[in-house]
Formats: sequence, C-alpha cells, structure tokens
Amino acid sequence: MIRLTLRARPPVRLSLHGFTPERLAGLAAPAIEREALRQGNRLGVLGDWFGVDVTAGADDRLLISGADDRIDDVGAGMTRGELVVEGDVGARAGLEMRGGRLTVQGSAGAGAATAMAGGELRISGSVGDYLGTALPGERQGMRGGVVIVGGNAGAGAGDRLRLGLIVVAGSAGRFCGSRMGAGTIVVGGQIGEGAGAAMKRGTIVTLAGPWTLLPSFAESGVHGLVVQRLLARVLVQHGLGGLAERVGRLRRWQGDLAVGGRGEILTPP
Repeated sequence: MIRLTLRARPPVRLSLHGFTPERLAGLAAPAIEREALRQGNRLGVLGDWFGVDVTAGADDRLLISGADDRIDDVGAGMTRGELVVEGDVGARAGLEMRGGRLTVQGSAGAGAATAMAGGELRISGSVGDYLGTALPGERQGMRGGVVIVGGNAGAGAGDRLRLGLIVVAGSAGRFCGSRMGAGTIVVGGQIGEGAGAAMKRGTIVTLAGPWTLLPSFAESGVHGLVVQRLLARVLVQHGLGGLAERVGRLRRWQGDLAVGGRGEILTPP
C-alpha cells in the first residue's frame, strides 16, 4: 500500500492529476516523491508537500491522509485499484475515471465525476456544483459508473448525464438532471427548481418534498413500475437499503416536453 500524507495546508491549489494506484504501483518512496506535481501556476514535485510511505502488499491501494479542499483532481484518470482519501478534496474528484473505487471520507468541490465513464466514486459528505457533468465543449457528461454522495449536491448535478447512476442521499440544487440524455439520478431529499430542464431521456427520482417542476412535465399517475423494483435492488447492492425502501409507488412526470423529451421525474405520491 502507498500512503501520501499532506504535511500542511498549501497556500495554492495542488493538482493530483495522474496520481492513481495503477500509476504508482511498484515505485519506491523516493521515486514517488520525485513525481511532478502542479502547484498553482508552477511545477514542483510531490515531495514538496507530501510524505510518502510504501508498505508491502496491496500495491493497487493508495491512501491520502490529511487531505485538504485545496487538493484538486484526486483520482483523475483512474482505471483500477482503490484510492481512499481521509478528509476533504477540491474540484474534479474522479475526473474521467474509468474504473476502480475512489472513496472520499469528507466533502468534495465542484465538478466531481466530470466525464466519468466507469468505476465507483463514494463521497461521505457533500459535493459542489456540477456533479457528473461534461468537460468544457463536450456534449456528454458522465457516461458510466456509480457515484454515491452521503450529503447534499450543488446546482447542476447530472447535467448532460449520458449513462450511469448518481445517488445523492441529501438534497440537490437547481437544475438537477438538466440536459440529460440517459442514466439515473436518485435524490433522497429535495430537488431544486428547474430539475430535468431540456432532458431528452433518463430518470430523476426525488424521495422528499416539496418540489417545483417545470410546466413542461406532464403527470402520468402513480405507479409501482418494474424499473422501480430493479432500482431498489441496485440501491440495496450498494448499501443504500434506507433509500431502496422508499422507491415503491411514486408519481411519474414525463418530459421535458419543451424539447420533445421522453425522460421522467418520479416524486412521492
């Protein structure tokens, strides 16, 4: 196992882009300390800010201790293995992640799971705006994988979502699931205004009220659909039995009809 320990809160933002279990596996501590690290607008080495400890066994496991919200791009490009962060992280956690498991034992900043295509990202606390969104200039956001947030999510969660599952145990801000093309978003609490704006397909589930939906969503009754039972099973598989129990009979709203969308928002009856 490899442990990176932050020595002090940095005065500038640090980018851990590329510091993944598969890339560091097999390297000795001195070699890891010499790896290039972006520090604000200059380039230094990892050893400038982190202590490195390498122990035998589990060379596909990376642990970051004493993390700070000025550390960005944690787990970016990860394809396999396990990365555990003890503390908060900054922006773009899990950026372009394609496999493995990233666990943040704290909160995360904006853009977590941007362009994610696989793997699992778990955040114990809350996340900032635009969870699971697209890269600048891209038309598709998150394209696969599972994201589980224990707290709240900011605005634009699941914007341009194409595939995958996003679960927010708390509440989500404005424009949750905007411009969705497919995929599923489950919110244990409330959703803000503008949910599902311009969505074409996909499913948004909110399990608490009150809520205010756009007038371009049409009610289609209260249902206990097969897809809801399948979703409940998936939630149980990920240790979210409490949410699964609430995915029973839900009211279905179809839209966004303003763009000819065939997505749906499911709310309590």
